[in-house]
Amino acid sequence: MKLEFACEVNIGPRPTNDDRAMILNEILDQRFLEGEAQTPAAAVVCDGCGGYAGGGTAAETVLEVLRAGGPGIFESADALADLLEKAQRELMRKKAEVPALREMCTTVAGCLFLEKGLIVFHSGDSRIYRFDGSHLARMTVDHSVVQEMVDLGMIREDEALTHPRRNVITRCLGIECQPPEIRSSSGPIRPGEIFLLCSDGLWEALTPAAIRQILASPLSLGEKARALVRAAAENGSADNITACLCSCPGGEPAREEEPFILD
Repeated sequence: MKLEFACEVNIGPRPTNDDRAMILNEILDQRFLEGEAQTPAAAVVCDGCGGYAGGGTAAETVLEVLRAGGPGIFESADALADLLEKAQRELMRKKAEVPALREMCTTVAGCLFLEKGLIVFHSGDSRIYRFDGSHLARMTVDHSVVQEMVDLGMIREDEALTHPRRNVITRCLGIECQPPEIRSSSGPIRPGEIFLLCSDGLWEALTPAAIRQILASPLSLGEKARALVRAAAENGSADNITACLCSCPGGEPAREEEPFILD
């Protein structure tokens, strides 16, 4: 199955770039890439924490481990879990050996696009959305303090965007915590569907309605990726901004009687 992709990693207003993305086995740092791939294919976004203390290094390290996994990354959810554990060990090794990196860690959000299904994994507050041509759905739930507060009914979703602890994550790679969540679907990816992987620099600055409007536009996939980044910047994003779009070509409308389900 053919997969179209477009990805932009933008430094935004920050002095350093801690965002990284991997598509077609290329690791992107402050650049744009678009093209086509055949399944199986992987798309991954990482948002490193630590700034000058190694956020970008953490993000790059995780993607290097996943890239080195080669075709084995697609074998099963267990194989993916093993690779993510290997990335965790590599981060902890670097932190122990280089004092300047002791605070580094990173989020991760990725999709493995298979011929007859999809594997989604994430840790932290980088997100994955699915747009079916009509509806925009979040496929991940943030591992963050404010998300826990929303789940408990302590604050509203809109209040989480301005809460003083909105950037405190509860799970990531590079600290001792639960491993990333891994979920899968045996249903095929439908023509016309778009999957958006993004860092918080994008989704904190754009409402779901604004994201949906761009994804529903007649722009090309590459133009949509760039439009998302540009809109986030114009709307005051204070962070690095990454938008990675993946789509199966075609225009078949979504069929609600066949819902997309992750186990």
